[in-house]
Amino acid sequence: MLGVRRIKLHNAAGLESGRQCAVPLERHQCLEDGITAVGFRVRSLKLATQIGRSHPVRLATRPKDGQSPWQAGVGAVGSAERYAVSFVSLYRQLSVAAKPLMASLSDKAALLILANTLKYAVGFALPMVLVRHLTQGDYGTYQQLSLIANFATGIMVLGLPTSIYYFYHLKSAERSGRPTLIAQTQLLLLASGALTAVAIALAAPLLARRMSNARLLELLPLYSVYVGLFIAGEHFMHVMISQNRYLGAVTLELAETAFRVGGLIVLLALGFALPAIVIMLVVYAAVRLVGRSYWLWQGADSVRHASAGGRFLGAHLAYSLPLAATSGIGLIGGLLDRGIVAMAFTPVDYAIYSVGALEIPLDTIFQVSVLNVLRASLPPLIAAGRIDEVIRIWRDSVRKLAIIIVPSFTFLVCFANRFITTLFTSSYAASVHVFHIYLLVLPQYMLVLSVVPQVYGRTRLNLYVVAISVASNAVLSLILLRQMGILGPATALVCSTYLSSLLFFIVTMRLLKATPAQLLPLAAIGRTALAAVLAVIPAVAASSVIDSGLVGLVTGAVVFGVAYLFAGYLVGVFNASDIRIARSWIRRLVPAVS
Repeated sequence: MLGVRRIKLHNAAGLESGRQCAVPLERHQCLEDGITAVGFRVRSLKLATQIGRSHPVRLATRPKDGQSPWQAGVGAVGSAERYAVSFVSLYRQLSVAAKPLMASLSDKAALLILANTLKYAVGFALPMVLVRHLTQGDYGTYQQLSLIANFATGIMVLGLPTSIYYFYHLKSAERSGRPTLIAQTQLLLLASGALTAVAIALAAPLLARRMSNARLLELLPLYSVYVGLFIAGEHFMHVMISQNRYLGAVTLELAETAFRVGGLIVLLALGFALPAIVIMLVVYAAVRLVGRSYWLWQGADSVRHASAGGRFLGAHLAYSLPLAATSGIGLIGGLLDRGIVAMAFTPVDYAIYSVGALEIPLDTIFQVSVLNVLRASLPPLIAAGRIDEVIRIWRDSVRKLAIIIVPSFTFLVCFANRFITTLFTSSYAASVHVFHIYLLVLPQYMLVLSVVPQVYGRTRLNLYVVAISVASNAVLSLILLRQMGILGPATALVCSTYLSSLLFFIVTMRLLKATPAQLLPLAAIGRTALAAVLAVIPAVAASSVIDSGLVGLVTGAVVFGVAYLFAGYLVGVFNASDIRIARSWIRRLVPAVS
């Protein structure tokens, strides 16, 4: 009889489940998991039961009379096949961490947040460098190129990167399922990138006329190569997250960001103009694609193990294309205001508008990081019917995001004028009005709304919600453009975004069969808002007595940060888990801190 040691398990969020479970094995997994044929002892296989601790799993067999150890071992494996759940399946579905660093959902999200903070802090500062080295006309052209790239990339990735999360779990039982998924995704993206590059190059004359910018005719053919190469490598991060290879993924992406931004800064410092920047971006995209492709040839899921006979193109596209349509329609809605301004006004006006329409990357840094972890972690819980756990994780994610989003919104609203004129010079003072309107989108970043339909495989619901939102945005934009001028499209964007959030929230409630009170930690959000309001009062007072824009802004930010932490502690914004996670990451980042 196969003896098994009972161990504590963790759920998909990395939290101790409080249950114990036997660990059986299937025959074909013995060699894969390092189990010896005789005696069936697991070599070096550990399950992390809490951060910093792990217990080895040992399986023992006892030969019957007349049996050799080998025969007993084979019989034990046969008995193990009758267990309902295999070790590897259980290991993957419950996301038991093999490394203490990745032991919980909060740790995973925190690592992505840290990496995105570093990456987008650099990207956020880049426009401040550009406006000081480029004329308003050239900066407007650069932003128009970025607008075209964002629009093309958002649509032509075809929803394939996000589909990785769904199929990576679904194809885990097939020997070549995951390698085939990765190889199939990359081939589709390569084809899509090539098609996109050709389309942009051919559309250059039309785009130059519509945007009233003759320089686009010169730059777009080469810039289209950058867009195509960029699309071809867009699935990398999603694959690595699904593989639980967070640290390697974010390290490589940070290196890519340093290469791109460093190259731009060097070119600007040497006095090169916009054409040289476009050439550098093409080189960056090519190096990025080669590096990412090489990385995906490594490990157990290497594309070298893909099987042409295991391809599932129809099912793959059936899942991803609704996501692509959703992203495409949503992207149209998100960029509609910029497109209208780019076509209705001059490049100089567009430069002023684009500064005001500065997207504070709190969604990319925090919300998207949490969404990616949830996309990878929730499908096993949905499959197991543990809806209560999904609701708990969703609610706690909102609470944690609110700790960052609410104070950021409060500070930026109060410091908007100094923020824009200090970082982008007084030449862009007219951008402050647009910036104030755009800030109204920020509070929605605390919600993780689109993830639930995706983990249920109901991607068409996302499509319907986004289509309604974009239709309302288009109608409102045309109406408000006449009534409010350049501020109209921004106002329409904010209104349609709130409509989208409301519809997504209704869909989430129905799928999870939950009430608003179950999903929204209103009391916690209220305490966070109170702490932010209390903190901004001394920050404004301290900043107002300083004439220097930069010094005043930094002083206000520092005072606000300290006051918010103090007020948050007093009103109970941070719970024991938040404090424990913060201390844990401080110790990792600053080893000298005990």
